[in-house]
Amino acid sequence: MKENRVDLVLATSAAAAALLLARALPFNEPPSIDRRVRRAAQSPALRPLAAAMRPMFPLGLPGGYLTIAYLLARSLRQKRRSGGPAIVTSAWAGWLVHRAIKVAYRRERPLRGDRRRRTDSYPSGHTTGAAALSMTTARVLLRAGLVSRNAAIALGTVPPLVMGAYRVLADDHWATDVLGGWLVGAAIAFSCDASLGETRSPKVLEALRRRGPRLARRVQRTFAT
Repeated sequence: MKENRVDLVLATSAAAAALLLARALPFNEPPSIDRRVRRAAQSPALRPLAAAMRPMFPLGLPGGYLTIAYLLARSLRQKRRSGGPAIVTSAWAGWLVHRAIKVAYRRERPLRGDRRRRTDSYPSGHTTGAAALSMTTARVLLRAGLVSRNAAIALGTVPPLVMGAYRVLADDHWATDVLGGWLVGAAIAFSCDASLGETRSPKVLEALRRRGPRLARRVQRTFAT
């Protein structure tokens, strides 16, 4: 399908951008944009916001977003909608891919007095998982007719943006780590949706019903994953 080819091109572009960004970032010398963003994020005026966002931490861990993914897949299956496998796969890939990158690529995290030196800064794992799951879920729910286009845009963009902002405000990652997480998460989402997402729009089913109820029911059973 043409849509799948576009998704694969977008996935490849996002992955290539994440790789180029990683190659451009030095190991222990953050660029000026990172230093400026960090100074702004650590201002006293933003400390209450950082404290308010602290409960988001477990949601960005594998146990958090994997649980959400399985609950979403179960809900879709109960509604006889496809797309559950794409959502679950995106969550698993969000965890495994970012861990694989960190094995091969080292970058120091922001140094704090209460934390030992760590070299697993890029990309932000919380942001990668949030972007992969949110973007995949938004596309699946939109295609299934369960949310509007505006709601899908909000679902696909707001959680990754908020999670990324939290990781910078918490002083756990540089801004470019968050950007890398968005790119890697987007590459995962486009790949999962292109390879595992199913087209099951109401218009298609209505056309099938006109051609024969038996054929429509057979297609519904096939795509009810």
